[in-house]
Amino acid sequence: MSITALAPHSRRTRRPSVAAAQIACAIAVAAVAAALTWLLVTHGGHNFLLGIAAVIVVGGCAWFAATSRVRLALLVIMVYLGALDGYLKLSTGSSLVTFVRDVLLWSLVVGELVRAIVNGKRLSLPPLGLWVVWFVVFVLIQLCNPQDGSLLHSFAGIRQHLEFVPLFFLTYAYVRSTQALRVFVVALTLLAVANGVVNLVQFRETPQQLASWGPGYAERVLGGGQFQYAGRAFYDTSGHTHTRPFGLMSDAGSGGLVDAFALGGIVALAYMGRRRGGSLALIAAGAIIVTAGLVSSQGRAAVICGVVVVLTYGALSATARGRWATLAGISGLALVAYLATGDVLNGAQSRYAGVNASQIVQTTQTARGYSIKEIPKTLAHHPFGAGLGVGGPAEGQSGAPALAGVADAETEYSFLTLEAGIPGMVVLVGFTATLIGIGLWRCRREPDPEARVLLAAIIAPIGGIFVLYWASALTATTPAGPYLWSAGGIVAYWLVKRPAELRDAMRANSGEALLVGAR
Repeated sequence: MSITALAPHSRRTRRPSVAAAQIACAIAVAAVAAALTWLLVTHGGHNFLLGIAAVIVVGGCAWFAATSRVRLALLVIMVYLGALDGYLKLSTGSSLVTFVRDVLLWSLVVGELVRAIVNGKRLSLPPLGLWVVWFVVFVLIQLCNPQDGSLLHSFAGIRQHLEFVPLFFLTYAYVRSTQALRVFVVALTLLAVANGVVNLVQFRETPQQLASWGPGYAERVLGGGQFQYAGRAFYDTSGHTHTRPFGLMSDAGSGGLVDAFALGGIVALAYMGRRRGGSLALIAAGAIIVTAGLVSSQGRAAVICGVVVVLTYGALSATARGRWATLAGISGLALVAYLATGDVLNGAQSRYAGVNASQIVQTTQTARGYSIKEIPKTLAHHPFGAGLGVGGPAEGQSGAPALAGVADAETEYSFLTLEAGIPGMVVLVGFTATLIGIGLWRCRREPDPEARVLLAAIIAPIGGIFVLYWASALTATTPAGPYLWSAGGIVAYWLVKRPAELRDAMRANSGEALLVGAR
């Protein structure tokens, strides 16, 4: 009787404690966000845009810390990374803007942890989580590397590797329904359309016109500051300069990568539109814009990634029954790509004029051949790392190690070896390869046909990222870094945890059936 009497009282006292914890968490996070906002406004030099950012940071962080609508928060982060982060950084010229994404993401993480602790929720390591833990450990060990620069610079080096890691755990925990998969793919496609439109606009502009978008654009396009001798422009055969579009991202060609990531999603949406009676005309229009944006991005990496994404999607989604439908969809996408390419380049100078598909590998070898040859030397000379922040976005921060800007960190293999040693490089590359292997082995076994094509669309870009490891350092930048960790969490649930749960349920049902039969 006493237990019955105390139970309602326990429920009444627990709810206010959870609410109080959420409010306290939101206030603390908002205070940190306000301090960051003050730095942005006083040192950013572009108070109007930064004033808008202040509202987003302070209000957004408080909401992220207190909300229980985690899937909506993840969608907001996805949109911010794919459409706002790069533009705000370049239009203001302030590198501090990039901290906004970290504060938003970690506000969500802190809020989730507080709710879990107050509710007494038991937290367990997800499948594939050991890969993530070991990578974090190997990065943190680098704080003891005697070749590190200043402590502040070392923390900047840690940040570029670990800032998006929480996305693995969040997508694992909350992207667990076909509807959530659908929202992910639709959002990715819409972001790709937005980047494709901006790519097309920037492709038609002169370097001076694109430079007028903001100080960050001017520095990169015209080759100023740390981008001296590395301006994001190219010369045509007449010696005139032309732009290399950024899209809505923070560097040339990155908007094209977003377009490449969405190619499998477009085929998946076409499949679902055919089954559900959706508008195939809108999907076709999106395909044209995305493909045109990919081509106009003027990036070899984006084009190669797009080809690999389409091929990987076919390998992931094709079953014996649906193989011809999959091949037909991919063939249709290839036709759209061909038509869009001709239209985009008509009357406009291309960075690869005269370079056909069979020559793109050769041009890549010419541009990245030296860096690829440097990989064995890097492995031999720096097996335990050369200091945090030697390469990547942290390279230009003050207090850098002696090898910053000197050692070749153009490829992912060299970059990770220099930053986290051979162990860190092996873990992250192995994690990427494992995601692809699990996808190829298990994706086609997914019983729900809609979930199968959506999973294929989400996993296919990992294949493109893996291939580009030979040409670029991707994991410390957007869009590849956050995409890899987000897709990794989805794979961990849908292709590892969920099949195990289904097998356990089938065994339990079989056991119950045997007991009933025995009776």
